Amino acid sequence: MGDFLALQALPRRNVPDLLGRSRRFGLDRPFVIDLASDTALAYGAFLARVAGAAAALAERFPAGALIAVMLANKLDTMILRYALSCAGLVEVALNPAHRGEILRGMLETARPAAIVLEGRFRAGVETSGFDLGGVALIEEGALAALCALQRDWEDRPRPALGPGTAGRVIFTSGTTGVSKGAELSHAYEVYTGERIIHRLGFGPDDRCLYVTPIFHVDALVLVSALLHSGGAFVMAPDFSASRFWEDVARSGATSFVYVGSILAILLKGDGPPGAHTLRSTVGGGCPEPVWEEFQSRFGVRIIEAYAMTESIACVMNSYDEQRFGSVGRPLPGYEVMVADGFGRPLPPDEKGEILIRSTEPHGFMTGYLDNPAATAEKIRDFWFHTGDLGAFDADGWLYYHGRLKDVIRRRSENISAAELESVADRHPGVWISAAVGVPSELGEEEVMLYVQPKEGTSVEPADICDFIAANAAPFMVPRFVRIVDRLPLTPTEKVAKAALSREPDAETWVRPG
Repeated sequence: MGDFLALQALPRRNVPDLLGRSRRFGLDRPFVIDLASDTALAYGAFLARVAGAAAALAERFPAGALIAVMLANKLDTMILRYALSCAGLVEVALNPAHRGEILRGMLETARPAAIVLEGRFRAGVETSGFDLGGVALIEEGALAALCALQRDWEDRPRPALGPGTAGRVIFTSGTTGVSKGAELSHAYEVYTGERIIHRLGFGPDDRCLYVTPIFHVDALVLVSALLHSGGAFVMAPDFSASRFWEDVARSGATSFVYVGSILAILLKGDGPPGAHTLRSTVGGGCPEPVWEEFQSRFGVRIIEAYAMTESIACVMNSYDEQRFGSVGRPLPGYEVMVADGFGRPLPPDEKGEILIRSTEPHGFMTGYLDNPAATAEKIRDFWFHTGDLGAFDADGWLYYHGRLKDVIRRRSENISAAELESVADRHPGVWISAAVGVPSELGEEEVMLYVQPKEGTSVEPADICDFIAANAAPFMVPRFVRIVDRLPLTPTEKVAKAALSREPDAETWVRPG
């Protein structure tokens, strides 16, 4: 365990304060390592660049202005992110892949004063239908000049920042509805990072590799944890299974962040050519069989967590203590309840909706930007209603059982799509699967399973169904199986189920009987 910064008193919980206090670990230590450009920036140099960019931003935009950001993983993105915080501006972190009406809706919600973007994303913004009148567009050349500015840290702008001052807006994925912008305060960013270091065990010598898009909330909490512990942030341009172990070797990474199917994908590869520096990985969505095999094969400790944009640091396993299949136990400062449909707590081993509340102010999101109705729908009776299905065991470990809305109702039985997919993915010929409900002529639903085989492998739908029947309840065996060359994925390597048809077609195999 490392020598952590203490949690700051609530009135002083803001990002510039944390940046300044992290100087205690040394100004010459590596802080941001950008693998795409093969550049490392020491902490003192990073602060000088942040202060310089913040001063220029504060001269151009009024405090509290929202600035949309559509950038890839690179050094200037990191400098801009923390310069915005120090200038008293609000970052609206957008997925650069968005376009059309989805992007227009996000921009109309945020109404940014400026959009910082790479030139390759400009056409998507201009054709989205969003009115760009009065909105500044800042592209790579201007961004590079901005991020090259330097100023003494003590000479940075000093806007008035309370703990509840908005620092970021991050849009939810929209997989279960229209995307909503979660407003995250300065105190939220500081507090959540401090909460997780006690489970991660980070210290000044740790280097954490980040391989997924930086607009996601896990990048915020990870950097906050590293600021509290003196470690370094290693940024890959993207996740590449063929390049992953080379990235680890180049950077000396001791930990990395996983989401979705990343661990399963790495297991299906060759692994590192020899000894490696990784000792842990933290993330969510790891099936139990993958968990056990990954730890055994690579000697990397998996720290499975339960988190979301609105509450990123509520439940985790730890480096020193874990329970296979569980997402962990609640962190100090958070209360977690598994409730029935009336908001009443359920006993151990009974599934219900996962509810969360923080015992500390600003422990989860402030609310959804310009959407009080959605905020009121999610936060009721002081509890945040996650929409996720879970159960505690008798020892207080939480188990995740999928989205409440990702449950298939078949002949009076509730089938968790996540649980069915976990079984199907263990088939030796399956790369990844996705279960969806399709209308049944008998009422309710039938199960349709999409399957992407391992490269160079062919699988028979009947064999997959036999495998599922041998490892799951009979009612979980799909009636329909569709073999596809490739399943659509989100930027976090999860299957984009919204893009999957719910109508069996001529290429869909139908189980007899």
